[in-house]
Amino acid sequence: MSGSIGAAVHVPSFAARDGRRAVETRYVDGLPQIVAWDLTTGQRRQATTAPLGVETAAIEPDGHGLWWFDGAADGQGRWLRGPFEGGHPRPALDGIPAGRMHGLAFDPRSGLAAVGVGVADRSRYYLGRPGERARLVAEEPGYAAVVGLAPGGRLLATAGYPAGPAAVRLWSPASGVLVDTIPGAAGDGNGDGGAVWALGFRPDLTTARPELLLVLERAGRYTLAFWRQGEGIRTHGPGSALDFDTEITACWYGPGRTALVQQDRAGRSRLLRADLDRGTTTVLPTPEGTIIDFSCAPDRTVHCLWSRDGELPRPLICHPDPPERPDHSDHSDHSGRSTTASRGTAPGGTTGSGRRELWTRRPYGQIHSFVATPPGRREGYRPWPTLFLVHGGPHTHDRDAYDARTEALVRAGFAVVRTNYRGSTGYGPRWRDDFGHRVGLAQLEDLAAVRGHLIDAGVSEPGRTGLCGYSWGGYLTLLAMGVQPRLWDVGLAVVPVADYTAAYRATTPALREVDDRLFGGTPEQVPHRYRAACPMTYVGRVRGPLFLAASADDEKCPPDQIERYLAALRRRDVPHRVRWLGGGHDVGRDPAGYAAAWAAMVRYADDTLRASPRTADRRNSGRTGSHHPVHHTEEAEERSTP
Repeated sequence: MSGSIGAAVHVPSFAARDGRRAVETRYVDGLPQIVAWDLTTGQRRQATTAPLGVETAAIEPDGHGLWWFDGAADGQGRWLRGPFEGGHPRPALDGIPAGRMHGLAFDPRSGLAAVGVGVADRSRYYLGRPGERARLVAEEPGYAAVVGLAPGGRLLATAGYPAGPAAVRLWSPASGVLVDTIPGAAGDGNGDGGAVWALGFRPDLTTARPELLLVLERAGRYTLAFWRQGEGIRTHGPGSALDFDTEITACWYGPGRTALVQQDRAGRSRLLRADLDRGTTTVLPTPEGTIIDFSCAPDRTVHCLWSRDGELPRPLICHPDPPERPDHSDHSDHSGRSTTASRGTAPGGTTGSGRRELWTRRPYGQIHSFVATPPGRREGYRPWPTLFLVHGGPHTHDRDAYDARTEALVRAGFAVVRTNYRGSTGYGPRWRDDFGHRVGLAQLEDLAAVRGHLIDAGVSEPGRTGLCGYSWGGYLTLLAMGVQPRLWDVGLAVVPVADYTAAYRATTPALREVDDRLFGGTPEQVPHRYRAACPMTYVGRVRGPLFLAASADDEKCPPDQIERYLAALRRRDVPHRVRWLGGGHDVGRDPAGYAAAWAAMVRYADDTLRASPRTADRRNSGRTGSHHPVHHTEEAEERSTP
């Protein structure tokens, strides 16, 4: 193996029965690779040299073997296994076809492993002992993933669409028979909305009734609960300390019905220890910022990867011994505020740059943004050329955490805005879901409102404001350049959706299910919604300039639909540039190509936004108070027909 082992991508995953051994994902020569960590000696050994890097790894409960998903650029691959001490990797389980990664689970008691594989439009579940031949337990149409294997291998849990009629399924590994189903909102019979997420079986339970940790979304709240075989779901109900107003995830923590909970709220996160019997929580002491990832060692030590804006991610270790803080806080109010924090700067950070939060009031709520401005004499240099870094998803969020693109743009003299538009997580179910299937259009209203707020505040000015987005953020960038051409002066879109209907038909089953929920149906069922949300519908209104970067191997945002959009730009002589990358949808798997593309995009934006505002009428567009709802019109459809 060659290369210097660098910063952590994820927290370590520990062998359940041998806490002296762990597996990590760390950067080596710009790519994430798997690293074996011997805690007894402190030594780390690079275990992979995958040309596209490795994102997902696991360690067997006894610590003897490391597992990683060896995927190609198009997402297809298989699990490999290598000895902890080093050696030639082999298939982790024999007899499993190549396909998409649909989950992995180990049972420390029986030594069995369960693997989910996506083959064509079906999900298959296999069971076997590491290094031996696996057998097919069950398969079903659509997307679902393995999330847990009960102690003794008695039950296999798989998770599908969280709000669907079969959010969680429980299978008998011995017979392949479906034992039980936990429905989401579409099948609970209560009509109160919501969803169900499964988070793993309780590992220390030796009784005949396995217990599965759950998060329930009910009536606009998220509740930590568990399912017990023969008894169903058990919860303390609304109003308990296990009831949260924003998104959570969790894992079992130590013996008994105790869990570790991460809550994401308004771009920050915190950790709590929850007692599912008593219905109580205590807060673990962590600095303000974002917990990017966390895991629990067998000795109950909590390992975190933590960051905040302008500071590189770094590991934190929380021990169970120090006293924790009972959670008496009320986290139900999103009060509007604008603050600038004074913080130390990590290597790679930007000394003297301004960091603030912006809350933009709208009739439907407040839009939260993180704003970074260049160092120097701030008042003398404002307004700045401004780029919105538009996050993807849409069900994710920008965070109070280090972002390399933000730091690079701030050093180059740009103000950078990261906005958590409607559809973002961390602000509760209503903010995430309640925009009436107006996919893309509602999000553009939010971006326009924040733009107007920044112009009124003197941070930005018309004629020097652009958008940069990846994946679904790239989609919003293309959509905005057609729907709001007077507001945005440059668009930078990386691996975007450019033709929504075409992308839907060619993408993965998992993403089709996401789109079904966003739009309330398929393109055949609600074609008008897909037309209204499609960048191709408005391509005739695009003025440019645009910079597109895409991958020929991308199965999530396939290249054919991007080629169609580019052809439409060429026919209309819209100024644009395009760069094709390797690595599939994750452009970071082509670090050299992506670095060159990023440098070209920054130069492209700089050439455009350093110029003076183009026209006086642009200066009057998009200010606070002048934002109008975005409507889809038949006129736009007809004008944009390729």
